[in-house]
Amino acid sequence: MMLRFLSLFVSLCFLLPAQDVKDMLIGTWNIEFLGADPKFRRDTPPRSAADVVAIGKKVRDLGVAVLGVQEICGEKPLQAVAKAAGPTWRAVLGTSGSWSDGKTQQGVGFLYDSSVLALVHAEELLNFPSELDGVSVFHRKPVTAALRHRATGSDFRIVVVHFKAGQKDRDKQKRRAEATHLRQWVDQLLQDPNEDHDIVILGDFNSTYGADPELVFEGGGVMQYLDQAKAAPTIMHFDTPIDQFCVAAEFRELQRNSMTSHHVVGSALRLKWRKTYSDHFPVTVRMTPLMDDDPAATFHRGPAAQVLPTTKRRPAVAVIDKAVWPPRPGMQVEVYVDGIIRKGRLVKLPAERGWVVIDQGSGPIGWPMDRVTSVRVLQKQ
Repeated sequence: MMLRFLSLFVSLCFLLPAQDVKDMLIGTWNIEFLGADPKFRRDTPPRSAADVVAIGKKVRDLGVAVLGVQEICGEKPLQAVAKAAGPTWRAVLGTSGSWSDGKTQQGVGFLYDSSVLALVHAEELLNFPSELDGVSVFHRKPVTAALRHRATGSDFRIVVVHFKAGQKDRDKQKRRAEATHLRQWVDQLLQDPNEDHDIVILGDFNSTYGADPELVFEGGGVMQYLDQAKAAPTIMHFDTPIDQFCVAAEFRELQRNSMTSHHVVGSALRLKWRKTYSDHFPVTVRMTPLMDDDPAATFHRGPAAQVLPTTKRRPAVAVIDKAVWPPRPGMQVEVYVDGIIRKGRLVKLPAERGWVVIDQGSGPIGWPMDRVTSVRVLQKQ
């Protein structure tokens, strides 16, 4: 009996938040071609520098600790939003979603308050296919990140998505294929006993309740779409919500009844909203950070080439001169590690895991491969 009581007491310690720890908000917001050149997006109201600052202030006023974002045209406008949100805000943006005009990007990423959350790891799922079932998919590759609540140690994974838009049969087929592949990827994480199972998929699903993405994700009961606390639109063009949250069943800290659309009502207010902000409304959910109940769990990491640094865009590995790839020992290289560029003479470059070692003139220095974003040759020899 005493053993059972102690077990119950320990469980309650994990379930009950500390008295001085407050709930925090997780959000998603499609910011409608933020930073896009107006001449390429004539149907989108152009935004001034003041509008970008207003977006940053809106992010801060929402009270979110992390915000998934979509339709971001380059890092510069997203950095401006983070700066306007406050000195502790950081931005992470994926590299995919570029248009054929060479000027426009529908980038996927997120903003987070570094005073509340520590970024453990972030990557763009570049190894996701661009074609499935004979149709093009994942033009905008998902971005995933592991984050840790500084006050409690509670950690979790977000997966930010922007699924295919449109209501034609082919659009629905593409969304179904995207959801199916992402669900398979999540299943691999959930089936790993060493993996942290606190996972939430969030973003612009371009579909509402009852559509294929929900049926795919909720199959088997391991994931659940969140219902809105009060039914409301997430985009100004129609009343059905298309910006969604889908949470793993084991992610108990995320409050199931807290999904809220921060919308405005009435044509005049909506037009005013769009002129400054977006044709979408931000959507948030509430999380109660608990002491980490699975401290031994880890977060899977993909190839080093997928790692995304905070704020700064990683060097483009694809433009490396393949005639000198892989670099040979003795070559002058530039190593992008932990968000910092290091230059020196290459001593060692492992094929996969291991350490990248260079000599900057004062002796060899190295870093584990999983911390290295890219290696670029500076001088052929």
